[in-house]
Amino acid sequence: MKDLSIRLAELAAQRESKDEGFAQRLESLNRLVEVAQNHSGQSHHCRRILLAVYNSDEWPLDLTRLRCLDADLQRAALGVIEWAVYTSRELHEYLPEGDAIMKRFWAIERE
Repeated sequence: MKDLSIRLAELAAQRESKDEGFAQRLESLNRLVEVAQNHSGQSHHCRRILLAVYNSDEWPLDLTRLRCLDADLQRAALGVIEWAVYTSRELHEYLPEGDAIMKRFWAIERE
């Protein structure tokens, strides 16, 4: 019985760890979207990174964009890029009105 309770505790810790990881990745995505909605140089680079994740054929990622971001945004961008590699969903699907947000960023960057 003791082995079962230990195993259940381990499973609960794993689930909590996964949930924390998801929450942090989602927070990184939301942070990039928040900055991307402004009109600074960092906003431009955040939009281009998000668009590369959204549609890399149309918006290839120039890695030097990461150098233009402050350290906090660099970490967020790298976390979002890593998440995009292995998630089973498109990242914009995790955002309310995510497709509309990406289309708005697309229009801004086309100007």
